[in-house]
This record gives sequence, C-alpha cells and structure tokens, in this order.
Amino acid sequence: MSALSKVFVALLVVCSLLLSSAVVVFVNKTEDVNRERVAAETKSQDADRRMQVALQEAAAAKGTAVSALDNLQKQTAALQTEINAKQLDISKREAEIATLSAQVSQNTISLTATAEALKASEAQKTKQATQLTEMRQGVDKLTLEKSQLDLALSKTTNELDVMTREWKYAKEQLAESSNTGDKMAKQLKDLGAVPTAEPTGLKAGAPPINGVIREIKTLDDNRQWATISVGSADQVAKGMEFKVIDRSSGTFLGVLTVENVQPNEAVGVLKGPKITEVKVGNEVRTQL
Repeated sequence: MSALSKVFVALLVVCSLLLSSAVVVFVNKTEDVNRERVAAETKSQDADRRMQVALQEAAAAKGTAVSALDNLQKQTAALQTEINAKQLDISKREAEIATLSAQVSQNTISLTATAEALKASEAQKTKQATQLTEMRQGVDKLTLEKSQLDLALSKTTNELDVMTREWKYAKEQLAESSNTGDKMAKQLKDLGAVPTAEPTGLKAGAPPINGVIREIKTLDDNRQWATISVGSADQVAKGMEFKVIDRSSGTFLGVLTVENVQPNEAVGVLKGPKITEVKVGNEVRTQL
C-alpha cells in the first residue's frame, strides 16, 4: 500500500469518526430540542387552560356584578319610593303636629283652670284626711276601751264563776257543818255544856293572804296534801282555809286546810270538787 493510500485511509477513518461524533451530537441536540418543545407545548397548554379558567371566572364575576347591580338598582328604587312615602308621611305629621299644638294651647288654658280646682280639691282632701285621722284615732281609742272592758268583763265573769263555785262548795260545807254542829250541840246539851261561837280568823274572817302551791303529795291516808309558799311569817295559822284557783282560767278547784305551819311555808289537806286538777303553780287565797 502506497503512502497516498495510507493517507487516504487515515483521512477516511478520521472523517468517519468526525461523522459519528457529529451524528451523536446532532441526535442529542435533537432530543433536547424535542424535550424543550414538549415542555413548551405543555406550558402553553397549561397557560391556555388557566386563561380559559380565568375567562370563565371573569364571565361569572361579570354575571354576579351585573346581578348585584340590578339588585342595587332595584333596592335604590325601593328606597326612593319609601323615602317619598316617608316625606309624605312627615308632611302629614307636621300638619297633625300643628293641629295638636293648637289643641295643646287650648288644653293648657283648661289645665290651668283645672289645676286651680285641683288645688282647692287637695286642700279639701287634706282637711278631710285630718278629720278621718281624728276619727280613726277616736275609733282606736274606743276599740282599746272596748278591749279593756271586755277583759274586765271576762275577769269579772271568771271571778263570778269562782265565787259561785266557792259559794256552792261553802253552802255544802255549811250544810255539812250545820248538821255536824247540830249533832255536837245536842251532844253538848246532853252533857250539860253550852256551846259558844267566837270568830277564829281561820276561814271567812282570815286576813287576805295569797300564795302558790309548791308541791302536791298523796299519803297513805289517801288524802291529797299540798305545800304552799306562805307560812307563819305571813300570818298563816293551823286550821286556816285557802281557796285554790287556776290563775289562767280563773276556775275554783277546791279548798286547802292548813295542818302544819313553817315560817315560810305551810302544809295542808286538799278538798273540793276539782282537787284532781290541782297542780303546782296554782294560786291559793284566803279571800277572793
């Protein structure tokens, strides 16, 4: 092989290598261009879609704005109508106010006269109220006096009941004593003795002494005994009789006959119609 052939072969090999490199570079560039084109198309499609959405939203917003504008125009027209009606009503009210002002002027004159009459009426009313107060005070005074009289009457009635019961009991005791006295007088007469009747100061002739029952006992003799709050220091003596009274009701319960006397208390036997009702705290009196 000649040198020229070798040079030609060498050139051929170099050209082949250059061609291969050029083809590889071209292919790579073509793929990059294709990728950029696809990306650009994708971006363009996205931009178109966003533009379509924006156009749709703008159309919807425009429709909403048009509707809102229509509503606003309708509301404005309604408000204007209402304003016109209010102005008409105000005109009517102003006319009514003018009429009422005239009436108020007339009523003021009448009111002044009425106030004078009311003043005179109030003076008369005050006078009548004073008279009514005085009458009420008189009624209260009479009511109080009536209450006091009722209380006094109730007390007198209770005392009368007590005295009536005591009188009945005394009458029974007197009848019994009379029978006993007659028997004793006859016995004394049979014995040749002459009886005398001198006051003992133990029963009806006893001094006025008041006390209360401190204690009640029933002993073996089946008699009911009671201790009272007064004794010899109060002139209490053996044999003295005390009337037992229920202070709350004024009821006469019986008689206590003193059997034993101490300086500040005395003990006696209870007799009478209601001795079972006698209790501690009941009042005892020699005189009613």
